[in-house]
Amino acid sequence: MKRVIMPVDAEPERLDGQLATLDRLFDRADVEVTVLYVYEEIDSPADEAGKTVIESINENIESLRDAPDTVERAGARLADDGVEADVLTTVGEPKQAIQDVAEEIDADVILIGNSRRTPVGKAVFGSVTQGIILEGDRPVLVAN
Repeated sequence: MKRVIMPVDAEPERLDGQLATLDRLFDRADVEVTVLYVYEEIDSPADEAGKTVIESINENIESLRDAPDTVERAGARLADDGVEADVLTTVGEPKQAIQDVAEEIDADVILIGNSRRTPVGKAVFGSVTQGIILEGDRPVLVAN
């Protein structure tokens, strides 16, 4: 069974590309998908008083916000398609959090979504996608 981690953000277009790629390349009976949403941490100010408040917010950030609709949509679509899937949320810097969770679950591949761009823009990925491709130790599929 192939283990796929599918980081999702708030962009429905990226999710559509990821789901289409998953459908084309993987047998539903032979794939497990972890849908991952990463809440980005808030940077703390230099002074200690502000730092304490920000650290407290970061510790509770998942309960302070709702994940975007795309996260629930991804989980529901995979369930409807009969794909074994789970949904995880975490707090951190997205590139590192994705790599950490991929290692934790021993993912076979990371399925990243990419925005539609102009022909010139397609040559340059977003910073998270680029970082995962260049710094990661797992295969990466980039869905358009």
